[in-house]
Amino acid sequence: MDDTTTATLIRQFYAAGIYPDWWKLEPLTSHAAWAAAIAAITDHDPHTRGIVVLGLDAPEQALADSFRIAAAFPLVRGFAVGRTIFGQVARDWLADGIDDDAAVGRMADRYGALCAVWDRARAEGTKP
Repeated sequence: MDDTTTATLIRQFYAAGIYPDWWKLEPLTSHAAWAAAIAAITDHDPHTRGIVVLGLDAPEQALADSFRIAAAFPLVRGFAVGRTIFGQVARDWLADGIDDDAAVGRMADRYGALCAVWDRARAEGTKP
């Protein structure tokens, strides 16, 4: 994969006649990759609602790094990172390593931390 892979795939979806209201994209790691993906979307669909960043069970720091880049692009509206929030917690809970209260607390803490990272990135308004 390189900085154009996601953009190429997006263009292939549009060529096939698929116009999603929302795009759920992996946490891209460079400004160039985000810019290319967004250009592929805006070149084909000025009415898309936007993009959310997927978590893919990525480590919190990897997501934070991607959020800092992605938040500079207005078309990226937020994130959908379920497994990142509950993946390890669920594994621990299912193995009887933690109880219900600990599981809920850990998930709430992870979600809150990711929200804070996103909010800081948006507030900083880092320019692409």
